[in-house]
Amino acid sequence: MKANQRFTLLAVVVSCVISAGTAAALISIGPSVTTAVEVPQEAEQLPQDVARLRPTLVSLPEPLEIPQPAPVTRPSRFDFVHPDADAIELPDEVVTAAADPETWSVEVTERPVTSPTRRSASRSTSKRTKKKSKRRYTLKERLAEISPTALPRVMAKFNSAKVAWPPAEIALVAIKDKRGLELYARPENGSWSFVHRYKVLAASGRSGPKLLRGDRQVPEGVYRISYLNPNSAYHVSMRVNYPNAFDRKMAKEDGRKDLGGDIMIHGKNVSAGCIAVGDKSAEELFVAAAEVGIRNVKVVIAPTDFRSKEAISVNKGPKWVPKLYTEIASVMADYKAPAEPSLLSLLGF
Repeated sequence: MKANQRFTLLAVVVSCVISAGTAAALISIGPSVTTAVEVPQEAEQLPQDVARLRPTLVSLPEPLEIPQPAPVTRPSRFDFVHPDADAIELPDEVVTAAADPETWSVEVTERPVTSPTRRSASRSTSKRTKKKSKRRYTLKERLAEISPTALPRVMAKFNSAKVAWPPAEIALVAIKDKRGLELYARPENGSWSFVHRYKVLAASGRSGPKLLRGDRQVPEGVYRISYLNPNSAYHVSMRVNYPNAFDRKMAKEDGRKDLGGDIMIHGKNVSAGCIAVGDKSAEELFVAAAEVGIRNVKVVIAPTDFRSKEAISVNKGPKWVPKLYTEIASVMADYKAPAEPSLLSLLGF
């Protein structure tokens, strides 16, 4: 018999032996598997010793207690201060500076959320230095600066109008529809004389009294000057004492509360409820008011010239407006209206 035939015969014999062993094993475990599957259905018919083989729940051991880490206590920021430490004593110059209200002011500048370019440190430093170096004037310092040129211009206008300088009182009559501000003066116990008419470069709003903050109206009525501002953003300015007693009384009757304020006669040529007359004119009025004293300055603001026959009776606005205009017309009667400027005077001749 050849070798390959003997190898094939041996493989067949081994395969038969393995198959026979596997079959014998399955026959030996077959009944037990069947019994295990049928136990749940026939448990009541099995002997007691077999029933004891039914699976039971086993009690699990108690879970182990894992110790928790101790909480982390953060040190207080006062733990490093010695309890016997004395109070901090500030230098005298610091205490003096803190008592000065001027040192409390802070200038805030808005910046865009995103900045495409970064400014150099030197440029930013120079800008901050420029802001800090902006001069703040006292009234005396401002007058010393502008009076040498403004006062001669005022005196020249009085001389041209043949009115004595210095007067005891001055009056400023502003007429909205003419966009003019007239200057009057009088000596003590004397009569009023016209001196000069200044052009109003800007005055927001329309005809009618000021009623609320933010209405951008120039008020109407008879007022005084309450303050001379040497550091105005509009060169120099004079504060009108709006609201006066009449304004407050009418507002109370109407139920109005926030009447606004800070009405100024100032320089430049922009206005938001104020009267702008330009820098040179503002300097002259500022110096004149300082010379005679602000208690001796009267301000009349009218919607139109009630001294003229062509004056229109205004009936718009609150019910008390006619009463207000009657008072303004009565006061304006003391100031004789000047002749209308001719073409030559407008050209400066």
